[in-house]
Amino acid sequence: MFSITSLIFACLIYYGAHGLSRPQIVGGIDAPDGLYPYQVSLKDSYTKTHRCGGAIVSKRYIITAAHCLELIGPYYPHNVDVDVGSNLLYSQTTYEAEELIIHPNYNRTLAINDIGLIKLKKDIKFNSNTKPIALVSSDKNFDGVGGLIVTGWGNTSPDGPTPEHLQQIVVTGYSQETCAHTYDDISERQVCTLLALGKGICSGDSGGALIYNGELVGIASFGREGPCAAGFPDVFTRVFHYRDWVNKYINAGCNQQLNILLGLFTMYLCIHSFS
Repeated sequence: MFSITSLIFACLIYYGAHGLSRPQIVGGIDAPDGLYPYQVSLKDSYTKTHRCGGAIVSKRYIITAAHCLELIGPYYPHNVDVDVGSNLLYSQTTYEAEELIIHPNYNRTLAINDIGLIKLKKDIKFNSNTKPIALVSSDKNFDGVGGLIVTGWGNTSPDGPTPEHLQQIVVTGYSQETCAHTYDDISERQVCTLLALGKGICSGDSGGALIYNGELVGIASFGREGPCAAGFPDVFTRVFHYRDWVNKYINAGCNQQLNILLGLFTMYLCIHSFS
């Protein structure tokens, strides 16, 4: 099995009532170059410190966890840099954030609707190492399903350093019913995973993507309070339930660009009709 370490905040959120901690990956291996071109690192724009993971979903938008944006501050997009295009943490192309968008029904205490978007100031230039990931197309039951992939730059051990090279791990879907024995408020809007003792996410992987068959199915949300990868399930926000919300922003950007092009074309026709 592969293992991974995903990116996230050096700051941890403690949910006392639920015993939750924010994730980063333990036991990862180096990801092959170019295999995960949607992967991004969210960095503090002043210190250049890696904070969270995320995924490219369009030329102008990044998807991540709401709690990542909450910690940064939804009114301070200038604090966030989005780095793309390389498996090496500090050899990437940087884009500046224009707007941080937290899901309106996000609840930090219950860790539900933990999803958000970053609108960039300018379009991402796509190439072989920088591409968007497709949102999941159907609401699949992942109980017992293998082959789910998580990637990121979170610490490779509970007290270890942030890796320079992108890490990966392959995990297995975990029964929602059994997952609820660990976390009281698990719902159909979340996906649980569990691999083995010593392998999984831990403080530092928040916002990272959970992928199945090349589609984005989850966003890393939280894990059990205490030692990382200690045999408890990890929890991801289930992207399927938020597709309409995400597409509202993505499509609005596309429609705006189309209107600009139509306006320019109309102006061109008007000018040439009188020439």
